[in-house]
Amino acid sequence: MFGVGIFEVLVILIVAIIALGPNKLPQAIIDIVKFFRAVKKTMAEAKDTFDKEIQLSEIKQEALKYKDTLTSEVDKLTKDMQLDELRQISVDSVIKPLEEGQKSLQEHTQSLQSTLQSLNNEVSYESMQQTEVDKSLSSNTISNNATPTDSPSYTSSTPPLTTMTEENPTIQSHMDKDSKNNA
Repeated sequence: MFGVGIFEVLVILIVAIIALGPNKLPQAIIDIVKFFRAVKKTMAEAKDTFDKEIQLSEIKQEALKYKDTLTSEVDKLTKDMQLDELRQISVDSVIKPLEEGQKSLQEHTQSLQSTLQSLNNEVSYESMQQTEVDKSLSSNTISNNATPTDSPSYTSSTPPLTTMTEENPTIQSHMDKDSKNNA
């Protein structure tokens, strides 16, 4: 027990029998056993209390770790939610002007295409009229300026009348005078 061997225990029992006597010895042994049981029980309770305190401190540390983890995760989620809201706001603020710009670009493109189409139609119509006028003037010029032989080299070297009058305004004024005189 406390570093005492069997021989030492026998010596203590013999001294106790002589000192206490046979009548008080059984009661003394019972009291000593109760004392050791109480000490043992107190030590076990102290050990249990100490273990519980250690477990409580470990549980407390784990709870603090979980609390820190939860707090950090909640902060991350909050930041993510705020970032998502900011992204949505920025996307909305960018997409709406882009859509409006695309619509106006499409409208301008359509108006330019319609204007281009109408100009092409006018140019083709005017070129058809100009071609008809050129043909009629060229046939009049050829018939008025033709030699009796009507050689092809003579007609091909003479420019059309409209070109001559457009290039030289004096020719136009002389032609106007001639037409008045003929009338």
